[in-house]
This record gives sequence, structure tokens and C-alpha cells, in this order.
Amino acid sequence: MSPHLASIERGQGPTVVLLHGQPGTGASWDPVTEMLSSDHRVLSPDRPGYGKTHGEARGLSDNADAIAALIRHRCDTPVTVVAHSWSGGAAVLMTDRHPELVRSLVLVGAACTPDSLNALDRWLTVPVLGDALTVLGLVGIGGLLPRVRPLTRYAPSRFRDQLEVALPDRAVTGSDHGALGRHRRTFMIEQRSLVEELPTVATALGSLAVPVAVVSGEWDLVVPPRASATLARAVPGATLTLIPRAGHFVARDAPSSLVDVIRRSTGGGARER
Repeated sequence: MSPHLASIERGQGPTVVLLHGQPGTGASWDPVTEMLSSDHRVLSPDRPGYGKTHGEARGLSDNADAIAALIRHRCDTPVTVVAHSWSGGAAVLMTDRHPELVRSLVLVGAACTPDSLNALDRWLTVPVLGDALTVLGLVGIGGLLPRVRPLTRYAPSRFRDQLEVALPDRAVTGSDHGALGRHRRTFMIEQRSLVEELPTVATALGSLAVPVAVVSGEWDLVVPPRASATLARAVPGATLTLIPRAGHFVARDAPSSLVDVIRRSTGGGARER
């Protein structure tokens, strides 16, 4: 049985479902939601294992089922699904299995092809070592790195902008952070699922039957632009948008540019900024 997903809902118009990455919550999309809700209905759920959604984390396939259940329950017509990072694989599986629910798909820094993974992604699945690396990573993402980010203004000018977009802040995690308990379990479950289920995601790419837009920040160090280019080539008819001076957290670094892509995907066109 699919878990009930707690969701933020704002605005009226064509529905857009925003799926956060790993970690995060629906609030991670706030810069995009604020702009997009002027002429769209926006749903941004907390995925299983995060925020106000109860229960344990799930893998890619179970997330796909939960997203499909949310759309069936809350929406009368097909929707545009926007997925960031880890959730890209879940969105692809859901769209492949339930194309009638999806009007279009926007994949942002999405981990959907083998070259979107690196050695660290695989080390994180190793017993004991993976647990230790996960705790260290969550301490960094949730506490240390957001404190370091304001200090980038003191960095040499030629490195300053790239350092700033590379580092997370509290908005990225949607105020949901921590290295122990539920957060650690969620990260480990999702990381193992990503490595195990990615071949299924990659196979599904070639049969997607809806319009797909792939978006990448040119300074993305997590899912590099070359992986987004591979993803766009794997999906028939997909478009690729490279956003300058943005990193992995495109919704934070360049929300206006991302909203323009989303509006084109929904048929709403770009608006004046």
C-alpha cells in the first residue's frame, strides 16, 4: 500500500507536482513554488521518509507508486511532474508505468543514467563504511556546510560564485535535517535503491511516451552536465537546458530560469521577469 504523502499546495491552474531530492522536503521548492503558483496549481509533497510524511523511506519503485497514488487522488487531469536529483528515477518509473497521469516531465539534475553515479555513491551502500559516510555527509549537509556557505564571500573572486552554488543551505533540506535515526535510515534506504534500481530506470528512458525536458546547472558537481546530456540523448525527443552559473540546487540558484522551462512544459510559455 502506498503511503499518504503530506503536501504543500498553492495556486490555481494547470497542476505541477514538484518532487524533492535526497535529502529535502516539499519546502525545498519554495523559490519555484512562489513564482509558479501565480498561474499554476503546485503540489510539492514530502516523499516517504521525509518531513511530515509518516513511515520509513522507500525505494525508487515504491516512490513511483506513491507519486502515482498522489496524482490519482488529488488531480483530475494529467500533470507536469518536475523531479530533482534522486527523485528523477522515481518520476521516470512512474511516467513509464502510468503515462496517462503525466502531461510532461521535467528532470532537474536527475540521477537516471549510470554516469550520474560515482564511486562515493557505491561506497555509501557498503555495510558499516556506508553508515559512517552517511552520518558524516548528513552532518555536513544539515549543519556544517550551510554555516560555511556565507563565508564564500571571502573567497577569491574567480572561485566565489562556484563555491557558493556548490554548497547547500538550510533551504535545500527544507528545514529537515539530522544525521541519526530516521534521516540516516532514509538516506541509506534510498542510496541502496538508487544503485540497485538504476538499470531499470535507464531501460525505461527509451520508452517514455510524454514530452521530457532535462535541466542541468553548468556547475553541478553532484550529477554533472555530461550525465544530463546522456539522459537527454536516451529519451526520444527530449530537450536539454543548461543553466549558466547554477549548481545542483537549480531551484535555489536559478528559480526564474527553471520556472521558464516548467511553463514551457505545461504549455504556459515564459513570463516576464
